[in-house]
Amino acid sequence: MNLKKITIILAGIPVFLLAACNPQNPNSSTPAETTPATAASTAAPVPAPAPAPVICNSCGVVSAINTIHEQGEGSGVGGALGALVGGLAGNQVGGGSGKKIATVAGAIGGAVLGNNIEKNRNSTTYYEVVIDMESGPQQVINVPDATGISVGSRVTVQGGNISLR
Repeated sequence: MNLKKITIILAGIPVFLLAACNPQNPNSSTPAETTPATAASTAAPVPAPAPAPVICNSCGVVSAINTIHEQGEGSGVGGALGALVGGLAGNQVGGGSGKKIATVAGAIGGAVLGNNIEKNRNSTTYYEVVIDMESGPQQVINVPDATGISVGSRVTVQGGNISLR
């Protein structure tokens, strides 16, 4: 063989070997193996983790509204006025000893009735609003008027005051 042919053959061997080692050979009939970089680019995208929920420490939802009637105190004035009026009314009934009995009964009944009227007049009504707070515990807030607030209302609590969100 001549030296020129040997040089051409020897020069072609490395090119042949490099082509045989290339897995991305377009002339190959078998698919090339997937490299890690290729696998990552063809896989479905991984969703980002959900952000942690933001908790509002002053926010909540009304779970109950209770009406509270608080009985007032009697000072004795209502009882005294009731006894006077009842005694005068009882004195108008009957005669003799019956008149005395009616006067005493009227005074006692009037005192009891006058005391109850005074207590009812001094009574108060307020509303106990129970709120399930987003931060965990329940809060109970007493308000004089619960107009506009209902069970299920989303509210904020600031210093014992409730406002709708």
